[in-house]
Amino acid sequence: MAVHVCGPSDKCDNTVAPIPPHHAQEEDSTPRWSAPEVSPSGIHDDNADSSSSSHAKSRLRRFLDKARRQRSGEGQQHSGEAKSASSGKQRIWRYALLAGKRVGAMAALFAALAVLVVPIHSLIELKTFDFSTMKFDWVTNPRDHLVPVDPEYNNFNVLLDGHAHTTVSDGRLTPEQLVEYSIAQGFNAVIVTDHNTVAGGLRAESYAKRKYPGRFVVVPGMEYSNCRIHMNFIDLNTTVSVGNKAFPSDDNIKQAIAKVHELGGLVIVNHIPWSNHSQDRIQAPRLVNHPSIQSLVDWGVDGFEIANQGTFDLPTYQYMLAQRTEIRRNTVDPPAPLIFMTGSDVHTPGSAYAWTVLRAANLTKEAIMKEIRHARTSFLFDPTGNRANGRPNYSARYLALAPLSELAQYFESFVDRYEGQYSFHGTHCRQGIVDVHGQS
Repeated sequence: MAVHVCGPSDKCDNTVAPIPPHHAQEEDSTPRWSAPEVSPSGIHDDNADSSSSSHAKSRLRRFLDKARRQRSGEGQQHSGEAKSASSGKQRIWRYALLAGKRVGAMAALFAALAVLVVPIHSLIELKTFDFSTMKFDWVTNPRDHLVPVDPEYNNFNVLLDGHAHTTVSDGRLTPEQLVEYSIAQGFNAVIVTDHNTVAGGLRAESYAKRKYPGRFVVVPGMEYSNCRIHMNFIDLNTTVSVGNKAFPSDDNIKQAIAKVHELGGLVIVNHIPWSNHSQDRIQAPRLVNHPSIQSLVDWGVDGFEIANQGTFDLPTYQYMLAQRTEIRRNTVDPPAPLIFMTGSDVHTPGSAYAWTVLRAANLTKEAIMKEIRHARTSFLFDPTGNRANGRPNYSARYLALAPLSELAQYFESFVDRYEGQYSFHGTHCRQGIVDVHGQS
């Protein structure tokens, strides 16, 4: 329908013509359907209808396209979120795989190091200290604070170490160093008793005669060592190997004792408490089937070591006192009294705890052995020990290999190995125990 506009010559009222409905729709931004236009003649306009229909279809297509785009966008968003989550999981797995490879590589490296350094560490005896340059420049005088157990020996003139080792067996001091060390510890005589050989004693005796004639005496001997008993054979110039094997029988021990007596020596039974002490974890005596005191007396031993390092063997001491009491009572045919002997059993320099004392006619091996053979001995004992001032230097080899040694000990710390006492015949006295941590 046409809109009439009033001109200057027209008579118009002041009423504002209403806006046709389709114009009102144009001011609304929201698309709406409009009625088809009609021509002034009242005849339906096909062209207008066609144009309106096309416009509506176009709007419908746009609407549908927009809806499709929205749905596609939501789908892509969900797909993107799924892909992002999947990608995050993949990154986590890749990181875990990489971390696992690195941990595996480190474990393989540690295993290779363990396989390499542990056997080498067990084969190479890495000594921490170098005793070859050690100086023994201190002075010990036990007379200052100790008196003999038996007051009858207060005027003693010999302070004897009855048990000592050198580098000839498993000691840390050479025979020559042992002489110097013994002097610093307040002794003026020593019986050198390396395991199963008299070689160390003979070498020490030669040195003392050259350097300290008339001032220091060495008595050569050996320690009969195996899995049943340790005994000192003293005043010998020849190694006794008769009846000496890892596990000697009673008859073997008797044969060895008889041989020593045949050569003019004496037999002293060593450190019974040490021999019968139960080893950790193995829970069995260190030596196997050690003979009793009475059996050993019956087999002909001459005495017992009643103080070894800082250990005083009270039961053996009491047995010997009882025997001496019996001797005094039996005046018809008394047995020979047993010899009291003490020993430092030195392997590595340390404190001295006991000194065997006696009164000898002079400071010679013959005069000292005469008193010992007659069991005229007593001893000084200090459970605290003296304060030796010597200290060895670190071994250059140890300092060079210490890092590898510490690494090997780290690997070995996961396993404890408890070995039986060494037999001194290439074997051990009891089967060892391997304790893997966390498996026992």
